[in-house]
Order: sequence, then C-alpha cells, then structure tokens
Amino acid sequence: MISLVILFAIGVIGYWMIEGDNPHHKWTVFDAIFMTVITLTTVGYSDDNMSKVGRAFTVFLLIGGLGIFVYSIGVATAFIIEGQFREVFRRRKMEKSINKLSNHYIVCGIGDTGVHALEEMIQMDMDFVAIEAEQERIDHLLETKDFLYVQGDATEDEVLIRAGIERARGLITSLSRDQDNLFVVLSAKQLNPELKIASKAVEANSLSKLKQAGADEVVLADHIGGMRLASTVTRPIVVNFLDIMLRSQETTRFAESVIQSGTPLVGLTLGEARIPDRTNLMVVAVHKRDGDFIYNPSGGLRLEAGDGLIVIADNEQQQNLNKLTGDAL
Repeated sequence: MISLVILFAIGVIGYWMIEGDNPHHKWTVFDAIFMTVITLTTVGYSDDNMSKVGRAFTVFLLIGGLGIFVYSIGVATAFIIEGQFREVFRRRKMEKSINKLSNHYIVCGIGDTGVHALEEMIQMDMDFVAIEAEQERIDHLLETKDFLYVQGDATEDEVLIRAGIERARGLITSLSRDQDNLFVVLSAKQLNPELKIASKAVEANSLSKLKQAGADEVVLADHIGGMRLASTVTRPIVVNFLDIMLRSQETTRFAESVIQSGTPLVGLTLGEARIPDRTNLMVVAVHKRDGDFIYNPSGGLRLEAGDGLIVIADNEQQQNLNKLTGDAL
C-alpha cells in the first residue's frame, strides 16, 4: 500500500510537470490525477494528446503498477498459505502430543469456571487436555498460557476420544448447562468406566442425577460460594491460609498419594514408614479405604494398600512421596 501511494504521487507530479506546458492541452492537477488513476488501473482509454515524454512516463507507470500488483498478490497469497500451513502443522503436532498422553486429565469447558481448573492444572504441572467449543476462547487463553486442547463439543464421543479419554485418569466437566454436563458424564463413563469424574452443577436438583450418571464428585457453585462467605466471617485465618496457598505462584498445595499394593509401606506403621525423614513431609490426614479420614494420625497407625496420605507438598516433594507409595500421578 505504501508503494502504491508513492507510485501514485510520482505519477501525479510527473504528469503535471511533463504535460503542464503541453501546447495542445495544458494539463491541470486534476488531469494528472485522472491519467495516473486510469494508468495504474490499466484502464487507459485516452492519452489526452500526450507528448512522447508523457507516453514514455506512462510506460514506466504501467510497469511499476503491474509490478506492485503482482508483488502484493504474492505477499497476500504467501501470508494466507503460510498461515494455513502453520495452523495445520500446529494441529498435527498437538494431536501427536495428545496421542502420547496417558493417565492424564481432561477439562471440558474452559469458561468462567473451567478456566480456574485449567490454571490449577498448569500450575501443578499436570498432564491434561482442555476441550472447548469456542475457538475465540481458546485463542484468548493461548495468548498467556500454553496447553493442549481439542476444539469441539465435549458432549460428542468423537471429541472425547480425540482428547484421549480411553487413556485418561480423570475428567472435569464445567459446561454452562447441567444437561450438557450430564451428557458428558454419561459418555465419559461409557468410554472409560475407570475414569474419575468431577462435575459442575448449576441447579441443586442436578446433584443426584449427575452422581447417578457416574460423577464421583459434584460441585454446586452457589453452595460453595455461600460456604466461602460464611467461612470468611467465622474462620478468617483459615480462609486466608487457603487463599494464599491457592493463589501463590508457588506450587505448594494440599496433595494426596495413594499407597499401592506391593510397595514397602504396606503393613508398616506410620512411624515405621519414616515419611517425614524420607520426604520432609508431615502427614496431616490418612484416607482409609472404607472412606474414613483420620486427622493428625498417630505413629502407630497401620498403613494398608489403598490408603491415601494427605500432605502439604510442592511438586518435587509429592514426586518423592509417590516413589514411596508407588502412586503414579
């Protein structure tokens, strides 16, 4: 465009200077503009008694205009084709990365609620794939975050399969409508019965339906919000402690590690396991296989396969604990 403007200015000035003293027809600035336009657009139906010098100048303008036109078409075509190639290459690279994942997590819907789950997954350095229907939403998040995604409707089996649901460890569905979340839960359980599923619920009467469909955990956003408001007033220090932990750029979190069968910890007491000495972590609670929680467990507590150890740990500390328990996150 800049080249075209410069060429247009050269044409107007050139014609006005060359043909300004034409004995047959003294050209005005408007005549120069008119001739430049019809020359650059290759219309050129009249030379208006142009001199030989003016005709030579017209040849220059025609060649220059044609060159700029061809160059512009080439640049535009390269921009479009290269952009398409980059997009195709990026998608194929992402598909290969997703196909290599196993024991990962899937986040369905990265809107106002799901984006927080996505951010937590990123901060905890977990393997996950996001599913989102709106490409604009994905592009907006990719400006500041790097993550694997599948663009599509999470209620469709094909989209879940593309996200590797058959190899996944867990799934979070946080779509805006309960019926969509219900459909995702049903489809996910059918494709992978062993999948751990957490679902968002908008309406209170959807809790039982989502659990019957196969959701292991259902979170009612309004209920959690109300509890948070009450806790802020009644237990401000505890809430502040959890807020700092969740919002800090550090990756220290409440974490869990499940003792697997065949590992050295099975049959030992908590004291004999020497977890604080070996991992620099304090076990704050133990989740027994029958579902009971034992808070501040004593050193005499006998550990069994399937027990979950609750600790406050960063990523490196949790990995060290996982090596002891045999839990592969």
